[in-house]
Formats: sequence, structure tokens, C-alpha cells
Amino acid sequence: MKKNRVEAFTDAIVAIILTIMVLEIKVPEGTSEFSALIEKAPYFIAFIISFIFICAAWYHHHYLLAKTKWFSRRAFWANNLWLLTMALIPLSTAWVSEFPMARAPEYFYFMVYVLWAAAYYLLNWILYLDNRQFDGAKELSFNTVHRKIHQFIDILLLAVGIIGIYFVPTMGLVVASLQIITWVVSSPADSDKIEVD
Repeated sequence: MKKNRVEAFTDAIVAIILTIMVLEIKVPEGTSEFSALIEKAPYFIAFIISFIFICAAWYHHHYLLAKTKWFSRRAFWANNLWLLTMALIPLSTAWVSEFPMARAPEYFYFMVYVLWAAAYYLLNWILYLDNRQFDGAKELSFNTVHRKIHQFIDILLLAVGIIGIYFVPTMGLVVASLQIITWVVSSPADSDKIEVD
């Protein structure tokens, strides 16, 4: 399968997801006081977290595809699973912003990120298996120290989130924010030096 078609399809879906999130922004009621804006703070906070996460996700996905020479059928479906988990972000963002102190919305919001990470790791692994004979595929391997540290942090945050949300529901937003920071910080060193095919 041609990689550029997968990139175009993925970019279109990500753009739609971001558009849906923007359309969900609630307009503050009233014009004279900033308190109307402050009342919508939970949505803006959840929106910002989700927006940055989608940007980081797209960046990492771009890197994966830049290191990929061959895109198999199974990689195509793994990519679609990754997109499906991302498509749940606007829904989880809207729900958690309406009820930021409730466990169910916070768990749902957090689990969407967990499912996204699992789908990303699956896609990464399939691309590595499919492309390990090509130059550049070693960067897709999970055996690097950098990758192992990031996986450990992801698993640790998963445990903290699952337990923490039960006692303090807003931990879902907090842990999701920490996870996003790890994804931004853990960008591969050569990710800004990728040459265009």
C-alpha cells in the first residue's frame, strides 16, 4: 500500500477530530463579566489537554511513517484502530468537561488515552516487524533504552490514574496531562531532521 495515501487519510481524520473538538467549545453566557468565562474553565482545560495530545500524537505518527518503507494491510488496520481511539477524544473531552468531579467521565477520559497509547504501540510494533529489513527501521524498535523508559513511565501513569481517579476524580485530567508531557518530551532526537521522501 502506498504510504502517502495512508498519510493523507490519517491527516484528514485528525483534522476532522480537531474540528469536532473546536465546534464543541461552549460559548460563555453573558458579556460583562469574566465569571462567565471562568464557568467554562473545565471545558477549556480539557480542550487544551486534548488538543495538545492530538498534536503530539500526530507528530509521533508522522515520525513512524517517515521511518516506514512498506505499509502492509495489517498496518493499515492498526492505523485505523489508532484513529478510532483518537476519534473518541472529542466525546470524552465534552463529557469530562461537563462533570469534572465525577468518576465515570474521568475514567472514560483517561481510558481513551490508555486505549490510544495501546493502539499506537501496536501500530509501532507492526510497522517495525514489517520494515525491520529496511534502513531506519531500528528507530521503530522498542529495545532502545529511551523507548523502554517511556514505556515504564506510561505503565506507571496508567496505574496511578486507575487508582487515583477512584479517590480524586480530577486525577484523570492530571495524569492525562502528565502522559502528554512524556509524549512531547520523548519525541525521538532525530524527529525534527526527517527528510521528505
